[in-house]
Amino acid sequence: MVRVPADHAVCQHGHLGVPEATAGGRPLDPPTPAAAQALGLAVVYQHLSILEDLTVAENMVFAMPRHLRPPVARVAAWTQEMLAAIGARIDPAARVTELSIADRQLLEIAKALALESHVLVLDEPTESLTPAEAERLFEQIRSITDHGTAVVYISHRLPEVRRIADRITVLRDGETRGTVRASEVSESDVLRLVIGRSVDQAFPAKAERREDAQPLLQVAGLSGPRFRDVDLEVAPGEVVGLAGVEGNGQREFLRALAGLLPSQGAVHLGGSPVDTGDPGKVRRAGIVHLPGDRHAEGLLLQLSVRENTTLLSLPNVARNGFVNRRRETAVVSEQIAQLNVRTPSSETPVSSLSGGNQQKVLFARSLLAEPTVLLADEPTRGVDAGARIEIYQVLRNVADAGKAVVVLSSDVVELQGLCDRVLVFSRGEIVRSLEGDEITEENITGAAITSATHREGLAARARRMLRVRRFAAGDYLPSVVLGLLILGLGAYTTVDSGRFLSQFNFRSMLLLTTALALVGLGQLVVVLTGAIDLSVGPLTGLVVVVFSFFAQQGQSGGRLALGILAVIGVAVLVGLVNATLVRVFRLASVLATLATYIVIQGVSLLLRSVPGGYIRGGVTSKLTTNWGWVPLAFIAACVLAVVAELLLRFSRPGLALRAVGSDETRAHRLGARVNATHVGAYVVCSLFAAAGGMMLASQVGVGDPRIGVNYTLTSITAVVLGGASIFGGRGSFIGALLGAILIQEIITSTTFLQIGIAWQYFLPGILILVGAGIYSRARSARVGVVSAEPA
Repeated sequence: MVRVPADHAVCQHGHLGVPEATAGGRPLDPPTPAAAQALGLAVVYQHLSILEDLTVAENMVFAMPRHLRPPVARVAAWTQEMLAAIGARIDPAARVTELSIADRQLLEIAKALALESHVLVLDEPTESLTPAEAERLFEQIRSITDHGTAVVYISHRLPEVRRIADRITVLRDGETRGTVRASEVSESDVLRLVIGRSVDQAFPAKAERREDAQPLLQVAGLSGPRFRDVDLEVAPGEVVGLAGVEGNGQREFLRALAGLLPSQGAVHLGGSPVDTGDPGKVRRAGIVHLPGDRHAEGLLLQLSVRENTTLLSLPNVARNGFVNRRRETAVVSEQIAQLNVRTPSSETPVSSLSGGNQQKVLFARSLLAEPTVLLADEPTRGVDAGARIEIYQVLRNVADAGKAVVVLSSDVVELQGLCDRVLVFSRGEIVRSLEGDEITEENITGAAITSATHREGLAARARRMLRVRRFAAGDYLPSVVLGLLILGLGAYTTVDSGRFLSQFNFRSMLLLTTALALVGLGQLVVVLTGAIDLSVGPLTGLVVVVFSFFAQQGQSGGRLALGILAVIGVAVLVGLVNATLVRVFRLASVLATLATYIVIQGVSLLLRSVPGGYIRGGVTSKLTTNWGWVPLAFIAACVLAVVAELLLRFSRPGLALRAVGSDETRAHRLGARVNATHVGAYVVCSLFAAAGGMMLASQVGVGDPRIGVNYTLTSITAVVLGGASIFGGRGSFIGALLGAILIQEIITSTTFLQIGIAWQYFLPGILILVGAGIYSRARSARVGVVSAEPA
């Protein structure tokens, strides 16, 4: 790894992120991302710290300390200004899932530059950028260093390092191997420090082209997402490169060849047709895909080197359906030796290896699958110079063994040195084929840039389509669907029975809805963090029981106030217990809150084994006061939902809640107080459940220990119907409120429609399955090109 600091000290007496580090002469204590940010230290991570469930603008704002955050009204304009500074044209309203890899990298860089830091650490910042985008980044680096910012530039691309660095520090195997002035050394000198020996050439010799060789891989008229009518032939022993500006179809074409994206056209391997509609069939035919993102798609990080290596070749190391451990260990050891994988043992978790060695494990897995065609997506992304040289040799060895190799790379120098032919993509088509002496950095870059689509903004119709598709993938489509279902079911039931919309039934239904809505709003707070709270049902019952001891006939107003305080205290205690079990004892939220569920129910039965403690009428009447046909409590629940929705979208705690649910590791990097957010979520959830319990007490009028149990499942149902993701980060309080209304309407309607009580369970279950499927499909679909000016 190469560290390139600016021309003055950045850290003293230690490494970045440890207690003895200093920035600007001040100690980094405690060594947390928030403390580093407070000292003016910003980091662009190799593995990006952007949050996929947030929009571009929300990612920018969330990363900023208080004094740098723009007013709410200027967030979009400010975001555009920050992105424009590095030449990025990305819609601030786009969700990160819509962005290309390059645009995500640009967003990460824009966040760091907007921090106006004293020290900026850039870890492989140009890995996904075009030469033009990289050049704009270098201009920004020069500008901020001229104004006194120290820059630590970490890169494996030696030409970049020598171009922009003042000093170069080389680390190998966790130790410093030397510090030199960039102007006083050559690229080969740096490479010798990185590898530990002299290197004659980085790239292996290319194979001589045989004119009579029959193609091994034949692709005719292949079309798919972002590419169309692509023809390709690759001969045995040939390495073919795919180039082009990111987003012009080359990556989608490679993935379609692997069966990972839908496509139409003909693919033949050795003369036999290949069914690209099934990734398993494609792999069994002999086409093996090596993914570009080893963490997201390649490796199972919690498994060992051995388990990752044999994942695609288990039939070869198994007998009668059981893995032969001796055979597996021998095969893995052979691959470790051949590829020079540096690991303590084959049982070491692959997550503990360096990036280069993780990449070699991916290659070992692919080679054990015995590919006829190897599709390598960014094969050297994020690996050091020494590992790059070894990987280049591995790719050439595969080709020399009579196989076909297709390499997709954003590194033009890599394509030039490694490939026998290079195909340049633009607008989803191959615009130029280079071979022999034509394969130069100038020709590859020139063909890609001159043919690339200029993104000058979307036409009005395209912008309208983009808005529609973005809304379909957003958080408010479920609310619209639920609203229509509520109106439709209400109209149908009213036509069948006019009594459905009587004043008494309408008020009663809304009153019952209020308790469920309050519990559902609380449940959503926890679900947004990626967890769940099963204890809300028994908690509402416990609240009814506790309140019944303080609100009986003849008791004073002071005792009633004490009862309310007792209810609040019980709710806070339950929330803290749940948070402690989940965050301190590291229990899964389902297991932790299930245990709390059982204990709370036991306490309720201990306090009142049978219903008792009648709540006086004056209390229940105040809780059920109406404004016309509508209970005031229901209006209060609606107001709470709207306020909570606004806070979720525009407040720092709301952003933190969604950020933690989206990815708590990345949220922690950005300064979020992850543990505090989880604790707050459980406490708020319990307080909402307590409010629901108070409404329930007003309706039953007696301390019944079993009354609230059903609210656990119905609150989860309301949240899911409202469009919340059970994985966290996505959801709407408006949607949860409408989900509660629909559930109660279904319960009430079944009585009037006389269709049986079982439908109270069937209909919500069916709606969950249908709704979750629709929402999931809408959110997983690509919204389209968002690297354009917003309307």
